[in-house]
Amino acid sequence: MPSMKAIKRRRLTVKNISQITKAMNLVATSKLQRARANKAAVGKPVQATFDIVYNTVGDERALEQPFVKPRAVKRTAYVLITSNRGLCGGYNSNVCKMLAKYVKDSDTQPVFLPLGNKGRDYFLRRIVAETRQPATWDEEGRYYDPSGKLRMIDAGTPSETPNFAEAKKAADKLISMYESGEIDEVKLVYTQFFTVLSLEPIIRQVLPVRPDYLRRVVGTDLKAGEEWEDLGFFPKPEAKGGAAMAQEVEFDSGIAEVLRNVVPWYLSMYLYAAMASSALCEQAARMTSMDSATKNAGDIIEKLTLMFNRQRQSIITQEITEIVSGANALQ
Repeated sequence: MPSMKAIKRRRLTVKNISQITKAMNLVATSKLQRARANKAAVGKPVQATFDIVYNTVGDERALEQPFVKPRAVKRTAYVLITSNRGLCGGYNSNVCKMLAKYVKDSDTQPVFLPLGNKGRDYFLRRIVAETRQPATWDEEGRYYDPSGKLRMIDAGTPSETPNFAEAKKAADKLISMYESGEIDEVKLVYTQFFTVLSLEPIIRQVLPVRPDYLRRVVGTDLKAGEEWEDLGFFPKPEAKGGAAMAQEVEFDSGIAEVLRNVVPWYLSMYLYAAMASSALCEQAARMTSMDSATKNAGDIIEKLTLMFNRQRQSIITQEITEIVSGANALQ
């Protein structure tokens, strides 16, 4: 059994830790409210963007355009959104493990674009463990394995509070690589917020743009058997009567030029909304985990206090017994 001094020292350590976790819980609670407001503010602009893109790609002439026409997929870019810091429960590990399993079951070569240090470090470790050799970054921030395959793209370390500039920077890289043929499709991996205790990592395709998928997201022109796709950005729109495009639309500069301007904006807004959703999930996960840590610390302090009191009582009892025994021996 540890000494009273060791128990007292450990109890003090746990108490200090509990004060830190309680403070982190309060900070996460405050940030949660701001993150919730940021996510709500993004909702209407994102919904309007989806409406515009759907009305554009709904034209039959758009089906043959580069951003809409399907390709033979050899390389898939995964935009993985995680946090820069830990201490947020299973938030980072859940989304990373889900993507790792998804990639393992996929037949295409994965190219990762992590937005967040935790996701970047997770897959860097996996790539190094797989190749058993260190790889290098080039001047453009691209990570190649020893065989020369492009495995990761550095989009920088995003700030704790998402902003549109960071999303646009990542979107511009993806658009450039998609147009040059370095990647054949883009999938977005982020965490969707339902409640503070219900967070779900999901994967959604963003390029090439699929009109049938956008119809489910917009949710105003659903066909029989289709269900609305909830991305966690805005509530279900009210259904409209008739088709979204009641008549043929004339594009002043041509549909190819319109798509060339609309799709990058669509991708940037999609990324921005996903970053806002993930930031909200991060704070919710951190608040919950720090609350649990504080409660667990309290339980440990109670056990250590009981152990300390029992040992102190044992020592006192032993000393009293020795005094009584000595007194009896002198009689």
